[in-house]
Amino acid sequence: MPYQEISGMDTYLDETLKKYPELTFVALTQNDTVLYQAGAVEELDPTFAITFEKSSSQYLSASFIERLVVVMKELPQLLPSLFSSESSRSDLFQLPIESAEEVSGRVYVGLSSTYVQSQLTDIFFDIAIVLVAVLLVCFEVVMVVVMFYVSGPLEESESILKRQVKGDFSVNEKITYHGVIGTFADRLNQDSKDLQSRFKSLFAKLLPQSSSSSEVDSKLKSVSDRFSLQNKLGMHKGDVVDARIPLFVFSFAEELSKSFMPLFVNEFYQPSSWISKDVMLGLPISVFMFVIAACTPFAAKWVDRWGQKQLFLVGLIPAIGGYFGCAFATDAMDIVISRGVTAFGYAIITISCQSYIAAVVTSENRAKGMAMFVGVLMTATMCGTALGAIIADRIGYQPVFLLSALLAAFAGVLAWRMFIGELDAGEGKKAPGEKGSVLLLMKNVRFMAVILFCAIPAKIVLTGFLYFLVPLYLVSLDASQSEIGRIMMIYSLVIIPLSPIASGIADRTQKTKQLVVLGTILSGAILVSLYGDDSIFKILLAVTLMGVAHSILKAPLIACALEASEDTPEVGRTETLGFLRTSERIGSVIGPILVAMLLATHTFGEAMSIVGGGIIIAGIAILIILKKPAVEANKGVDV
Repeated sequence: MPYQEISGMDTYLDETLKKYPELTFVALTQNDTVLYQAGAVEELDPTFAITFEKSSSQYLSASFIERLVVVMKELPQLLPSLFSSESSRSDLFQLPIESAEEVSGRVYVGLSSTYVQSQLTDIFFDIAIVLVAVLLVCFEVVMVVVMFYVSGPLEESESILKRQVKGDFSVNEKITYHGVIGTFADRLNQDSKDLQSRFKSLFAKLLPQSSSSSEVDSKLKSVSDRFSLQNKLGMHKGDVVDARIPLFVFSFAEELSKSFMPLFVNEFYQPSSWISKDVMLGLPISVFMFVIAACTPFAAKWVDRWGQKQLFLVGLIPAIGGYFGCAFATDAMDIVISRGVTAFGYAIITISCQSYIAAVVTSENRAKGMAMFVGVLMTATMCGTALGAIIADRIGYQPVFLLSALLAAFAGVLAWRMFIGELDAGEGKKAPGEKGSVLLLMKNVRFMAVILFCAIPAKIVLTGFLYFLVPLYLVSLDASQSEIGRIMMIYSLVIIPLSPIASGIADRTQKTKQLVVLGTILSGAILVSLYGDDSIFKILLAVTLMGVAHSILKAPLIACALEASEDTPEVGRTETLGFLRTSERIGSVIGPILVAMLLATHTFGEAMSIVGGGIIIAGIAILIILKKPAVEANKGVDV
């Protein structure tokens, strides 16, 4: 059959080209005339084209010297392409079609000269990310092991020795440390226990034999009180390390899906749905944040009623149920509902961990304990976001949720083993707030300015830009799922080292207001810079700079809010921080929905420019309000 009479050849070649991304074009020629083609066919030069051979098998069977010669011959041609931004000519291959010992036609294939290089680059970055994530996980594990087997027993040994030096031989009934140092601490405690046992025996012998039992009893009790020979320390208070690993593992499980959630919803969206596509893509994130904001106040009360350990384990039920719901979802609404269920468990678990840490720390190291809580969440965010993208790129979206369920169950096992069942809340318990405290704060103009013009916009940027828009933006630029995860990971990678530095600068200079204004205006300017031509490099730079802006903003924001709340002395710090966190959750809910509504009528760059412009205006507004004295700012407000 003549080649010209073959039907459907163009369609077949188009399908073949789509199936193999490494090909740039395919063409069938006869007598140097192109009959059928797919892709942009370049100049076909039979003398330049390479004939297909079993070159790989020849290379593998060659000697070392022959391989070295081939490498030295091809290396000079490869090196320039590594540093060249220009698209090079495709490698041209030809396959002769022989009929009756004659060449009746030729198939030409254009192979992208940069395809293999890009694949190897992706593998390199994936390996680097896995290495960084493994190092961070190892760091968390090593921290826990050191605290359990070294620092914890050392602190207990030091505490016992200090008591014994002062003549206090109280016995700790619940020493649970392990290892050599733990055995030493147990031995010191056992010495006090032996001394108390001997005193008890002596007390039992002398009292019946003495004629003046009341006098002897008085003297023995005096000796007992002086050296604490009958004192028992029955309550094991616990340590922040008890919550560190369970919290990290659970947060890591939750963060695995963060890099692809809008893309995952996009796969199940039905055009006939009563919700527009743009809004539906951001709805799971908004519902997740809304449920957390709604459940957090109730979860705090449940902690006081049932305890941290029990509540952590109970919270795993809805969390794991939500993961299974996403893993077996059949439409977009299933995903939205499942994310809401997971959010309910997430709120319970994070509050139980935060309450546990607050209960075991003292007033001297409360800030350090809370910093550990935030640090664990940020580390889990960085590891989970990047690794989740790599896993999804290899096995798909839904299996990632099964992995999340497995990790969440493992976190439950860790919490069951590491959390102290009966924990004396001590300083961790919060006094109930006074009635009307929220209303009083809302009348504080300076405080509400920080909330409305800084705290809420910061969360709008986080959820609307980073969690919602960045994945969609990068997919529109043909970025792979692994590339999306790598770019999103940079945000956390920047914040982890820079946030403590910014906190130190804020403490030394006491310029919290200036830093808050700077961070707010800078984040708005970064979003405005996305207007114009689309490029992966531009979004990469924006995510990096956003990490810098939020590093400047995060720590001073709390200090600035507390400083502004001093204008309302009737409201305590607990109520102030609670109001701040709730307001931030509101911003997290608004972010994806706001950006989705803008995307319905604007491009990615235009939508971000509008949001960025609004945030710049908010930054200028808070600058003006915070510059005014407190009395003038609150003038006319009945406090």
